[in-house]
Amino acid sequence: MENITKTFQYGGVEWLCEPWVGAGSLGIGRGENPLKFALPLLLLQISVFSIFSVSLQFLLRPFGKFAFLTQMLAGIFLGPSVIGRNKQYMSTFFYTRSVYIIESFEAICFLFICYITTCQVDTRMIKRVGKLAFINGILLFLIPFVWGQFAAILISKRLGGGPAGIPPVEFHHIAIVESTMFFQVVYGVLSSLKMLNTEPGRLALASMMVHDCLSWCFFMLNIAIKLNVDLPNKNRAAFLSVLQMLMILAIIFVFRPIMKWMKNRTPEGHSLKASYLSVICVLLFISSLWAEFVGLPYFFGAVVLGLATPKRPPLGTGLSDKIGCFVWSVLMPCYVIGIGYNIDLSLFSWRDVIRFELLFGVVRVAKMIAIALPSLYYNVPLWQAILVGFIVNIQGLYDVQIYKQNLNYTKISSKSFGAMVMSATVNSTIVIVIVKKLYQTMSKRNPYKRRTVQHCRVEAPLRILTCFRNREAVRPVLDLVELSRPAIGSPLSVFAVNLEELNNHSLPLLIHHTQEISPFIVPSRRDQIVKAFHNFEKTNQETVLIECFTAVAPRKTMHEDVCAIAFDQETDIVILTLDAGIESWERLLCRNLVQNCPCSVALFIDRGRLPDFRFVPLKKLTINICAIFLGGPDDREMLAYATRLASHPSVELHVFRLVDQNGVSPLRDMVERNHDMRVINVFRKENSKKNIIFREVRIEEAVDLLDLLRKEGDDFDLMMVGIRHEENLLMLEGLSEWSDMKELGEIGDVLISKDLELSVSVLAVQQ
Repeated sequence: MENITKTFQYGGVEWLCEPWVGAGSLGIGRGENPLKFALPLLLLQISVFSIFSVSLQFLLRPFGKFAFLTQMLAGIFLGPSVIGRNKQYMSTFFYTRSVYIIESFEAICFLFICYITTCQVDTRMIKRVGKLAFINGILLFLIPFVWGQFAAILISKRLGGGPAGIPPVEFHHIAIVESTMFFQVVYGVLSSLKMLNTEPGRLALASMMVHDCLSWCFFMLNIAIKLNVDLPNKNRAAFLSVLQMLMILAIIFVFRPIMKWMKNRTPEGHSLKASYLSVICVLLFISSLWAEFVGLPYFFGAVVLGLATPKRPPLGTGLSDKIGCFVWSVLMPCYVIGIGYNIDLSLFSWRDVIRFELLFGVVRVAKMIAIALPSLYYNVPLWQAILVGFIVNIQGLYDVQIYKQNLNYTKISSKSFGAMVMSATVNSTIVIVIVKKLYQTMSKRNPYKRRTVQHCRVEAPLRILTCFRNREAVRPVLDLVELSRPAIGSPLSVFAVNLEELNNHSLPLLIHHTQEISPFIVPSRRDQIVKAFHNFEKTNQETVLIECFTAVAPRKTMHEDVCAIAFDQETDIVILTLDAGIESWERLLCRNLVQNCPCSVALFIDRGRLPDFRFVPLKKLTINICAIFLGGPDDREMLAYATRLASHPSVELHVFRLVDQNGVSPLRDMVERNHDMRVINVFRKENSKKNIIFREVRIEEAVDLLDLLRKEGDDFDLMMVGIRHEENLLMLEGLSEWSDMKELGEIGDVLISKDLELSVSVLAVQQ
């Protein structure tokens, strides 16, 4: 059949018709050109783009990760700005059929991106963002918009006119588009920078979520007004408005229950079935088609469906894991190639660049001011306010796609589109570098005085921060709190932090539980934990004060919230409660805590030896605690905390001081030996009580220490040790060679090892 291409006009639109020749080629060997067929050409374009993108990422790797920059540069390089100057290349790679195919895949890619990012957004977070975030969100919506319009007027009428060939109406529209921003872009960047649960990151995300809500409301209002103005038939305009509302109601009351049913049918811990995933994709396409049919952009349906998707696994982030690989690896190259095809840098002069950048600069400064002024008014530190101002200026794929939608609807020209994409690419790269360096620099300058139990005055209240990751750890935590509370004197201050992994929320959260749990509401897991601590506080009102927090954060940065609370509340020690079977990410949390915490840190391995004080009278209990003192700052801190525990009426404390065969400290550092001797002398002088037993044990080598632990270990309910010791000590030599958990130190690791088969609970302390 002869290939004939026909072009004709219909309804003011130019249509191009070609005969269907099939998607795949029989191959060069049979005399066919594979590039004339859709599938081979698409695969070649994806391959070439991937090679360029990976090469650029490799070259820029020493400077950091710049995914958005490398993708945009690769797309521009393959477009008419660089390689596209070769007419043979353009006629081969970007003839009419290939352009339509690329744009179709580009639309599908953005459709999935909108859905998989929005389905992680929990709209309930807006209630918890606070007054400052609401004010920031409102000002982020208003100030850049107003300043952008004034800047467009000033440039067009006072500074020699706008860019060549750009009418004033289009220039004003560019200012409107530039004033918008997207929560999903900033979320992705902060996640890669590990800043999600930092104070600046949390404030920026909350503010932008409020801004996005206002933007969508304004967008819907604008669409409704435009329908009534543009359509001469008012009945048809009203009919379309009704269909728009029906679409939203159908997604909420029909599509959402279907997804809830699929979630309930999926066993806990299992991924979504392939059939269920197919149904969700069908619902996504129906929502997008419906949106396009009623006069809304196709991605609006994806956004609404994403917001309506239940956030609990296996939906929410589970969908991102299922769909994300295909979207980012296969569809994303098509997306970026389509963007690069519409950018021609040869259209610009320096005069045009200056005009565009002047407008963009005014809008970006307006965003910084909209964030900085309210933040400073609410006593946010200056450097944090500036940092948040930079964060809200980060741009990414969402911004570029909005530019492309405006280009498709002829709101802006190809020249304006190219200027906006290039400016967003350069601006985002510079801002990300500034945010990263500024945060690293300023966080290192946080001045604080390290707090310890050893240096806390006896009459002063001890301030303890306990953190745990599951409900089963609540009882061991309360046991430690009970043992730590003083018999007389100032009450013990306890800050309980429930750690949750960021797997079904879009925003990292730090929730301060200040309200009583209503007895008429079925308590959630968090409520049950908070209620347990409040009940304990009520029964010990004179000796214990408790505040409860929930920290929802990614694994890699979970320690940030703990360190922030410890710093703000001026705690003396942080106690992290762990199970006997410790996962790899928990070990990462331990390492991060001991390296970054502004106070002492204790790692508590619970093995069920401590009794439940709620059901056993204190007078009938005897808790045997052993403190193994070898020497050094960690052992001194451990001994100070053990002394505090010994004031409890049910505790019997045994202190084993390890000495060499000559009866002296095995440490070679004379300064540390003097500190240890002074602490031991004070301890023996001030604690000659019946419930405190002090022994010196001669240890020559590691075998003697193992024999001591094996013999005495199970006689105690809790053993306390220091984490760090002087290197190359003879009595510790060889213990670290078969270490299971180095974070506990040599002695603590031996106590939980399977070789000794001990059941004693362990508390390892670092000063």
